[in-house]
Amino acid sequence: MKFDLRTTLVLFCAIGFALPAAGESNEPGEASEAAPLALTPTEYNNTVADLLGFPRDGEQWPKRPAVADRLSPRRTASKGVFSPPPPPDPWPWPFPAEPGADGFEGIAQGQSPSSYQVEELHLAGMHFGSFALLSPTFFDCSRWSELPAAEREACATRSILRFAERAYRRPLRDGERDRIEAFWQAQVAAEPIDEAVALTVAGILQAPAFHFKLKPDATGATRLDPWQLATRLSYFLWDSMPDEELFRAAGAGELGTLEGVDRQARRMLDDPKARPAVVHFHHQWLGTDQVLLIAPARRAFGPRFGISRALRNARDDDTKWPAIMGPIRHSMRLETELFVEEAIFDRAGTFTELMTGNHGYMSRNTSPIYGATTATDEGRTAVTRQIEYVSVSVGRKKPLTLDPVVLDPTQRAGVLTLPSVLAIGAYAVQPGPIPRGVRVLERIACMEMGDPIEGVESALPPDALGVESTNRQRTAAATKPRECSSCHRRINPAGFAFEHYDAMGAWRAEDNGLPVDASGSLRLPGAEELTFTDGVEFAHELAASSRVRDCYALHWTRYALGNHLDRNAPGLEPIQERFRNNDSVRELLVSIATSELFRTGAAGPGSGVDG
Repeated sequence: MKFDLRTTLVLFCAIGFALPAAGESNEPGEASEAAPLALTPTEYNNTVADLLGFPRDGEQWPKRPAVADRLSPRRTASKGVFSPPPPPDPWPWPFPAEPGADGFEGIAQGQSPSSYQVEELHLAGMHFGSFALLSPTFFDCSRWSELPAAEREACATRSILRFAERAYRRPLRDGERDRIEAFWQAQVAAEPIDEAVALTVAGILQAPAFHFKLKPDATGATRLDPWQLATRLSYFLWDSMPDEELFRAAGAGELGTLEGVDRQARRMLDDPKARPAVVHFHHQWLGTDQVLLIAPARRAFGPRFGISRALRNARDDDTKWPAIMGPIRHSMRLETELFVEEAIFDRAGTFTELMTGNHGYMSRNTSPIYGATTATDEGRTAVTRQIEYVSVSVGRKKPLTLDPVVLDPTQRAGVLTLPSVLAIGAYAVQPGPIPRGVRVLERIACMEMGDPIEGVESALPPDALGVESTNRQRTAAATKPRECSSCHRRINPAGFAFEHYDAMGAWRAEDNGLPVDASGSLRLPGAEELTFTDGVEFAHELAASSRVRDCYALHWTRYALGNHLDRNAPGLEPIQERFRNNDSVRELLVSIATSELFRTGAAGPGSGVDG
């Protein structure tokens, strides 16, 4: 038995739902209101893993059950051209990325449903529904498949209803229980019982009550009920559903007080699930997921990694450079994750540590980038992660070991001097002071720079090796015209601060045979004047800036609410003021969780947003 996209509508209607369009209600008789917030691809996959009791590592999941092949087509991998690709891991499901807003997924203004997305939700639901049969937590009886028929069906019924409550993250409402039971009985009557279980679970995973996190009140003034608050807390701090303790606290009414919310938020930040969620925020804040797409030129950097700048023959295929770059990209990304995780959870836990710390990790692949001034840190343990990349048109998997290091404090200070951040702000050959500067102003200082003048790319300095003067001098000359200077008087100093780092993030004292000049000054809104001689001093200045701390707190608050809040939104100032005086990232997250903004329904378009 196989299902096509039309089955999605059958499942929705049988369980009593239909996907709401923006501005439409989900229940009969309810007033029209803002569209609810949907699970992001990350949240969906994490939630499914937690619902089914499997680890967040597809290689540790059981093999796809046979019933899944009977119910839904197998998704094949597309890695490589000249050899058969390996079968994909059962988890995670490869959803298309959200368009996003403010640089983040999970923001209401950046969620736009499409027919392709609905089809993927159907395919994912059908795929994961079958895994309920293998789940260690789904059935509330042991040895389910060996029970007499009546007992097996009764156990499946109980288990499905319990699963639905956990999937919907609240008690079932009037009518929901009856609809789910009716759908389940219809499947039992028509299909073998294992297929009936898988189909019913697939239907639950496609219901809007699962797919949507919150239905915000149209005015944004209604306080969230305990179950909604538990849901908002869990997706804020874990990128996943509430656990049993959070469900218990919601049911006991403990989330109705500030003390109860504070207690749960602190408990959740102590849980290991908070670490990848906080790291995930910082990847989006910095844009460092894009490091897997960087393309430095072999002609510029090949010798650094032991190969010639050019191929011997123009007809030759370059197989060496892609094989070198694959692990480098992944190493840069993992180095960022480990740096952020340690700074926030294992070290001082402050914004200052995040912006100025000199602990780090590197692999043998990236060691040529860091150079000889990096020292091994014997007090910490090496980390090995599995990576996957394409080399010679073949998908490859290999372990990558990252060693703890102490970075030279005269060359490195915090996340902005990590190779990942520097490499995504560069071209194939030369560093990019303009993209680097724009990132600092927009992401770190929340300054809206607007779109560049049309056709300005043609005026940029050539991205070549055989150039004259320094990169700074060429960029300054290209942006000197009056129509450019109004923006570049702010962009250029923020970008020139990182001229000590080449296009792969390696530190350099000279550029084109001349000493690097990374000095400058930058005036931020609010009359803050930052003066610096290089990127290290600039990082320290940014870390201490009230404007920058307010910006970081604003990003986190928008992310927590799933809403593009205006910088002057009511309720934001107390959160920012506390963070100015105490730059603990953990305390910032707790203050957001206990704020009036967080505990009310202000989560959709139209509540405190820019006009």
